[in-house]
Amino acid sequence: MAEVKVENLTKSYGRLVAVNDVSFSCKDGEFFTFLGPSGAGKTTTLELIAGIKKPDSGKIYIGDELVNELPPQERDVAMAFENYSLYPHFSVYENIAFPLKAPTRKEKLSSKEERKRVEEMANLLGIGELLDRRPQHLSGGQRQRVSLARAMVRRPRVYLLDEPIAHLDAKLKVAARTTLKRLATKLGTTIIYVTHDYKEALALSDRILILRAGLVEQIGTAEDVYLSPVTDFVARLIGDPPINLIDGELVSVDDKFLFKVNDEFSFEIQKEILEKAQRIARQENGKLKVRIGIRPVYVGVSEEKLSPNSFQLPVYAVEHEADSSIVTFELKDTFLIAKKNKKVNWGISDKVYLDFDQTHIHFFKKTLELSKR
Repeated sequence: MAEVKVENLTKSYGRLVAVNDVSFSCKDGEFFTFLGPSGAGKTTTLELIAGIKKPDSGKIYIGDELVNELPPQERDVAMAFENYSLYPHFSVYENIAFPLKAPTRKEKLSSKEERKRVEEMANLLGIGELLDRRPQHLSGGQRQRVSLARAMVRRPRVYLLDEPIAHLDAKLKVAARTTLKRLATKLGTTIIYVTHDYKEALALSDRILILRAGLVEQIGTAEDVYLSPVTDFVARLIGDPPINLIDGELVSVDDKFLFKVNDEFSFEIQKEILEKAQRIARQENGKLKVRIGIRPVYVGVSEEKLSPNSFQLPVYAVEHEADSSIVTFELKDTFLIAKKNKKVNWGISDKVYLDFDQTHIHFFKKTLELSKR
């Protein structure tokens, strides 16, 4: 096990800066996840740590050792990729055991010890009965688990896992996440994990590093990034239905401050959060503009007025789930979504009351363009 520390890491491909001055520290034994959309720099950062690629600048430490000049085989890391890369002429057993036979490997195992290690890992991943089969006789999900087992069978200082369950269907993904979490707890080894799926990140991680176009947006626990996103990008990346992001202005009326959205609606900002709103707001064309964020579960919606702050909007669409309803309202620049924890029977254009739970309102500087698409 080892801590991984990265300082001011940068990697470019011509004019494209894939990793831009990235710094973080992954603790010894921590499950640490890189989360972000395609092109965010997740895989490149992982490959720099592994030694597959060299940084333009910055330092990489594994434990107390600066590893920038070490080749991959001397860094004592194990990698699993999104693609399986299995040897077709090997059995499942031989594929999993292959890293244990590497000539540069310091730990030498007897045949009995090797089989015990392989069978233990295969059983943990639910493929123990497949050890005699060849990869071409396996399903895609089974091949993915063989690939993961091959990476995890070693006992390196660090595991580097690049979307290792990306090709599994939804049901298998849930099972694989449970297995990975169990595996991480059992091994107690440092794991750096790459995913674009926020549900995976929240379910598995001790901490999450969110990347956007090669830059670090936020580092924190699952609770941190969900409940206290520091940017509108982080807020929108995590959650389904997505967080509501609404642009408006702060307006002073009779010693009160209102958040006003064009001529569509307005409500009074409570004193407890007013200072934060004023700190984030910016002057634009003589108006004090600010972006709020609020998750659909904190948007109250009812046929009756909920509080003095309630406002009315016509229903744009209703989507029913098993025991709840997603109600959508159209604004000039975007949509406003509320999640009601029971089914409703409102029709299109019915006017209902909305109310925001202001203890869960976030204020952001604008870094994303809003869209109805």
